[in-house]
Amino acid sequence: MVILRFFLLIGSCVIVSVLSELSAPRVCIDDGCLKGKFFTSQKGNEYEAFLGVPYAKPPVGDLRFMNPQPVEPWTGDYDASFERSKCVQKNDLWINQKVEGDEDCLYINLYKPKQAKRDKLAVMVYIHGGGYFAGSASKGEFGPDRFMDTEEVILVVLQYRLGVFGFLSTGDQAATGNFGLKDQNAVLRWVKKNIDRFGGNPELVTLFGQSAGGASVQMQMMSPLSKGLIARAWSLSGSALGFWTKPNENPLKFAREQAVAVGIDSVEEMSSEELVEALRQVDAEVLGQSIDKLKFWHVFPLTPYRPVVEQYVDNETFISEDQRDLWARGEYLQVPWVTSFVPNEGAFASVALIVNQTLLDQLNANIESYLPRMLGCPENEKSAQLLKERFFSDGSEDSWITPANAHRIQDILSEAFITFPIAQGVQQHLALDNPSKAPIDVRYFNFSGRYSHSKYFAKNDGNFGVCHSDDLIYLFRAGELFPDFELDSDEYAMAEKLVEDYIHFGYDGLKSTGCQGSTCSILEYDNSKDSAKPYKLSNIEGFDENMIKFWTEFYTC
Repeated sequence: MVILRFFLLIGSCVIVSVLSELSAPRVCIDDGCLKGKFFTSQKGNEYEAFLGVPYAKPPVGDLRFMNPQPVEPWTGDYDASFERSKCVQKNDLWINQKVEGDEDCLYINLYKPKQAKRDKLAVMVYIHGGGYFAGSASKGEFGPDRFMDTEEVILVVLQYRLGVFGFLSTGDQAATGNFGLKDQNAVLRWVKKNIDRFGGNPELVTLFGQSAGGASVQMQMMSPLSKGLIARAWSLSGSALGFWTKPNENPLKFAREQAVAVGIDSVEEMSSEELVEALRQVDAEVLGQSIDKLKFWHVFPLTPYRPVVEQYVDNETFISEDQRDLWARGEYLQVPWVTSFVPNEGAFASVALIVNQTLLDQLNANIESYLPRMLGCPENEKSAQLLKERFFSDGSEDSWITPANAHRIQDILSEAFITFPIAQGVQQHLALDNPSKAPIDVRYFNFSGRYSHSKYFAKNDGNFGVCHSDDLIYLFRAGELFPDFELDSDEYAMAEKLVEDYIHFGYDGLKSTGCQGSTCSILEYDNSKDSAKPYKLSNIEGFDENMIKFWTEFYTC
C-alpha cells in the first residue's frame, strides 16, 4: 500500500508538471517559437511573461565592439521562462560594488496580460538608467504587475551593452561606437517586426526610460534609424543635452587611455584596428574593472563612456552630428513627448558625499579643481567663482562647504545633471518655428512615500526627500529592492494613478498639455493633506529662470 501511494504521488506530480508545461504561454515569431511562463500580480491577475528573449547575437569574441547582429533562428521551443544575465558592469553609484554580468546579455523581458481588454494592445518599451554603465531588465526591479493589471498594454524591458562594451569608439570604422544605443534600436526594430504576434500594435509603441534611459529616449528620437519605430516618447529624469552625455571630442585618444588602463603596451604605435583587436582579447571582468582607472576622484566623471558622433556614415550609423545641435534645430521625431523630473535628482551621487565626512573633506580641500570637473567643465577661475557665489557664498575662501550648506551639493548635482538640461530641451522645442512640431508636456513627481532609492545610494535610511529613481517605485513592482505597498495604501493609489497616466499617454498621446506657446506649466504629483485623497495633482509655474540663466552662463566654460 505504501509503495502504491508513492507511485500515485509520483504520477500525480508528473501529471501536474506536464499540464503546467502544456499550459505555458507560447508564441511563434519568425526566429522560432517562445515558451514563456505565467505569473500572478500583487492584485491576483495572471499575466504572461517571456523572459530572456534574444534580439541579437551574443556580442562576444569578434562581435565585441561591433553593431548588433541579427539573432540566429532556432528549432524547437526557446525556453523563455527565466531571465538571462545582465550586461557586464560595475555600478559605482551603489557602495562597494564589484564587476558583475556577462557579455552575452542582449535580451528582453516581455509581458502581456492573460486577458486583454483590446484586440491590439499599445506597447511600452522601457530603457533602464544607470549612466550608460549599469542597470538591467530585472523583473525584481522592473516588475510589470501594475501595467499588467490594467490589461491594456504589452510591456517590453530591454538590456543593452554598457560602459566600454557599449560605447567604446575609435572615431572610425574600427569601432564606430554607440553600440548600446544601437542595441536599443535593434529592440525597437524587433518590436516592429514581432509584436503583432503577441497581440500588440506595432504602430502604437511608446518608448520610455529613466536617467540615462531618459536621455536614450531623446537619442532614439534623433537617430535616423528610429524612423517609423516610435509613436510616443517619455523621458524620466534624464536628458540627452546634459554635459554627462556630451559626445567625446577625441574618442581615439580615450580608447588609447582605456587600453593603457588594462595594461596594453605601445598603444600610441597601434592603428585603430590593432587597438580594437587588442581590446577584444582582454578578459571582460578586467575591462569592466578598469573603469576605476579612468576616474579623477571618487566616482567622477560618472559617465566617461557615452554617445559619440560617428564619423563614418552608412545605413547603420546611429548619429552623425552632436545631438545638442540636432535638438536645437528640431531634427528629431515629432511625436508626443513628455519629460519628467523629481526634486532631488542629484541624490544618485550627492547623498554618498553628504554622509561621508572623508569624501566631504576631500571635496572641500580640492573644490575649485574638483567641482567644475565633476560638472563637465575644465577647472578655471570663472567656473569655480560662479559656483562659489551661487551655492557657497556663506562659506570661506578656504572652506566653501560647511555643516550648514553641505546639502547644497544636492542642488548643484540636481540642477547640472538633470533639471537644467531638461529645461533647456523643453525651451528649445517650444522655440522651434515648425508648425508641425509635436505637443509636449512636463511632469514633476513630488509624492513622498515610505521607500527611497537613497537607501542604496548612501547605505543610509536618512530622509533626503523624493530622490532620483523614486518615481520608478510607483511604476514598477520592485520586489528585490523594496517591500510591496499594501493594496489599500496611499502609495498604491499613487502608483495606480501614475500607471494610468502612462497608459492614457500610450493610447491617446497628449490631448491636453501645460505647454502652450513659449511657456509650460508643470503638472505636479504630490501628497495630499486631505485624508480622503491619497494624492493630489496641481499645476505649478515653469522652470526657475534664474537657474537656467546660471547654468547657461556656466556652460560657456
